[in-house]
Amino acid sequence: MKNEIGCLLIHGLGGRPDEVAPLAKYMQSRGIATFSAQLKGHTGNKDDLQGVSYRQWIESGERAFEQLSSFCQNIFIVGFSMGGLIAANLPHYHNVKGVITLNTPIYPVNFSRMAKNLIYDIKTRKFGYLRSYLLSSFKIPFSALIEFLKLLNITKSKFKDLCYPLFVAQAMEDDVVLPKSALYIYNNTNSPSKIIKFYRPADHFICHSPIASELFNDILTFIEQYS
Repeated sequence: MKNEIGCLLIHGLGGRPDEVAPLAKYMQSRGIATFSAQLKGHTGNKDDLQGVSYRQWIESGERAFEQLSSFCQNIFIVGFSMGGLIAANLPHYHNVKGVITLNTPIYPVNFSRMAKNLIYDIKTRKFGYLRSYLLSSFKIPFSALIEFLKLLNITKSKFKDLCYPLFVAQAMEDDVVLPKSALYIYNNTNSPSKIIKFYRPADHFICHSPIASELFNDILTFIEQYS
């Protein structure tokens, strides 16, 4: 017998399912089945991302959706960061009940926020942000960044075709995505019903941020409303 509701979770560029693991755990505790997509080449090994195309990332999302569909009737797709772009490229399945984007980039790289974070590092002498930025620059090959830009370019116009209820969430202290990205997604979709919400304090990894419980509650409310 199939579960009534399922949640497909899609991680971001260079990431892994653990980026959305707290949300998956929360949904499971509320009786909602979850399945976390593993995008092609995203193994934690930089070399595995070499030569992988954005089309293969979309195909990974499609396969994950098919797997979740085998044991769930109604599905909500949650895309974190680049995962939101993947969600917008999935075919229009009849059993999708809603789409949720978390810090999805239309305008990537928030240089202003990055500068503030580095100034904070200098003042506190902790250098946590600097270490994080250096690590990120080494774990994503240039070819994957090019594929990401291709994906971003083809997806901008596809948001207008989204026909599902939509929930757009954006962290205000995001140093990877400019918050106006959320406004673009919200304003350029023809979803029959849509919600946008900004969160503070929260950085890019919003599912691990101080407002995570508030975000998860909002997502659950959205799911319960449209399931």
